[in-house]
Amino acid sequence: MGEDLHPLTTDKGTQPISHRGILIVMGVVVVLSTLAGFIFGGKAFGVGVIFGGLLAYANYFWLERSTRAMFVNADMASTGLLAAKYISRYVAIGAVLLLIYMVNVIPVAAVILGLSAFALAVVIQGLKNIISSSF
Repeated sequence: MGEDLHPLTTDKGTQPISHRGILIVMGVVVVLSTLAGFIFGGKAFGVGVIFGGLLAYANYFWLERSTRAMFVNADMASTGLLAAKYISRYVAIGAVLLLIYMVNVIPVAAVILGLSAFALAVVIQGLKNIISSSF
């Protein structure tokens, strides 16, 4: 991961939302969710949240690379191959969730909870950005 990750910015007056910040918040969300899963849902639920958190990280890096490829290589952005790679991420995650559901070793709801760590991290980082820019 030696890539130089540039922060996302929307306005010169606001703090940038960094990739590193999102990853750190994702980690905190996964750890807290896992603890809550083990305490309130049992061993299988906690393991499911961990697995979902790992899927969230894989999803994040896959999304970041495919999005970066759209902007770096303009010729590739117009091809159907890039769209297929972008959509295949959803198909792969859906296939993993289907497999988990069919095998029924860990609760699929716990895995989905772990997967939601990315969305929650983006919301937390956005709220942090709004709060810090208003003061």
